[in-house]
Amino acid sequence: MKKAKLLPILLVLIILQSCNSQTNKKPEQEMKKTKVSKPFDLHNLTFDEEITDILSSANLSKKDTVKNEQLTSMGNERLVFESKNLLTFNKTNLANKNSLGTNNVMFHYGKIDPEIGALNNEKNNIIGMYQINLFTKFESDELSRNLNLLFGKPKNVYKLGPINTFLWVNNNICYYYFTKDNDEFYRVLFVYKKTDREWVDFIGYLGFDSGNLKSVN
Repeated sequence: MKKAKLLPILLVLIILQSCNSQTNKKPEQEMKKTKVSKPFDLHNLTFDEEITDILSSANLSKKDTVKNEQLTSMGNERLVFESKNLLTFNKTNLANKNSLGTNNVMFHYGKIDPEIGALNNEKNNIIGMYQINLFTKFESDELSRNLNLLFGKPKNVYKLGPINTFLWVNNNICYYYFTKDNDEFYRVLFVYKKTDREWVDFIGYLGFDSGNLKSVN
């Protein structure tokens, strides 16, 4: 009889323990999500942020993206914006345009197929890399000045004719700056986690690295 009375009590205790365990897990899950600070600044991103949080911090949404034919790595999607609300790096506004084009920022973020799963290190809706495309010299020089001011001497420098590339690594984040300073003036900054080596292959596929970036540890 005593055993029969104890069974319901034990079941209740197990259920309560399970509920408490799930309740305790919720704060841990919430702590892992990185909050996007305001005012928005690209330099503050840690690559643990959701794309929707990034956009909402600048009062934008996915529908505000501009049309762009550029690709992204498999397992990811990309959005492109010309808004000054997102084109800020280390408190420097990079928004501008000329006859060559309009400065913009491209966010590459994880879009995982539920049947295939993750292909590399991507996480669903989490930013994997951002890319700043610049056509105006003043803003390009300002970005270069900021990179040198923040990180000092580059880890790697590569020169080939009108093309120069610079790589800084800071807090496990790579800042790869490609410059082309002839009649086809164009500069682009790729920023990604050092451990996510798939972006190195992607940058090479786009034609912004001849293999030098792969050799840098």
